[in-house]
Amino acid sequence: MERLATTYLGLELKNPIIVGSSPLTSSVDKLKKCEDAGAGAVVVKSIFEEQIDHDAAKMISETEGFVVHADGQDFLEEVSRNYYIDAYLSLVEKATEAMDIPVIASVNCRTRGSWLDYVGRFSEAGADALELNYYILPSDMKRSTQEIEDEYFSVVKSAMDQAKLPLSVKMGSHFTSLANVVKRFDAMGVDGLVLFNRFYQPDIDIEKLTTKSSVVLSSPNDYTQSLQWTALFSAYLNCDICASTGIHSGETLVKMLLSGAKAVQVCSALMKGGHKVIGQMLGDLTAWMDRQGAETFVDFRGKMAHKRMDDPSQWERAQYMKSLNVEF
Repeated sequence: MERLATTYLGLELKNPIIVGSSPLTSSVDKLKKCEDAGAGAVVVKSIFEEQIDHDAAKMISETEGFVVHADGQDFLEEVSRNYYIDAYLSLVEKATEAMDIPVIASVNCRTRGSWLDYVGRFSEAGADALELNYYILPSDMKRSTQEIEDEYFSVVKSAMDQAKLPLSVKMGSHFTSLANVVKRFDAMGVDGLVLFNRFYQPDIDIEKLTTKSSVVLSSPNDYTQSLQWTALFSAYLNCDICASTGIHSGETLVKMLLSGAKAVQVCSALMKGGHKVIGQMLGDLTAWMDRQGAETFVDFRGKMAHKRMDDPSQWERAQYMKSLNVEF
């Protein structure tokens, strides 16, 4: 498998397939299944700031009849948060002890909350890297683009200051100037960027007149946005790019690597098709390399990146007329 080896966040991976944060990576047994199936690395299912706050509040409400002093409530809130964070750190520690491939911890947050105080503990738990999943829904009409972006950068900087590990940011594409935001992350010294995250999208149940979750899993046609922006950025940045969303086949894997991705994250494909998908994708990648006469990744990775194209504008145009000029 040496010819499939790659580096990501300074870590040595036997191949570029990383199983992303998901129910597939929520326990040591499940993480081991990913390793046994051939994954190059795993991202442990995220610890959610929102879930910690919810569970902590629930624990306090169940005991509020016994807590009459404000200091006592603050103490209970801190203890409850520590309980859930300690449980996650224990999972990370057990995973790193049980596995031979890199284990990446993950924090999913929505505020500059107390979770920042715990970032430094991930290295103590043995994690090889940390993935920060942070997103601000720009729904407040009083907040400017600059305010939101400044908060984003501030949170990432705080995490970098406290983390003793390589740090990647799993981000969305909803920025006024995505290229500028990415360049600023790179200038800050972020080790990697994961393009892109899939966010919760609410839907409506028209019979019950309630909101519900929309489809969370990606489809094989969802990869094109990640492909385009990976190609536009990869050759101009010092940080690594990991492509994510819509990667369901070996063909799409090859495309992401040609665009300049150092690695890819897969999740939905495995949840739909099982762990065997990893082996199938790697087999397709190897067969393609054989057909192209490529011995290693160095022979082709980033070959189709914007900077290396004879006509780089192909990555910049929408090309609607060309796309729609099809006979049905």
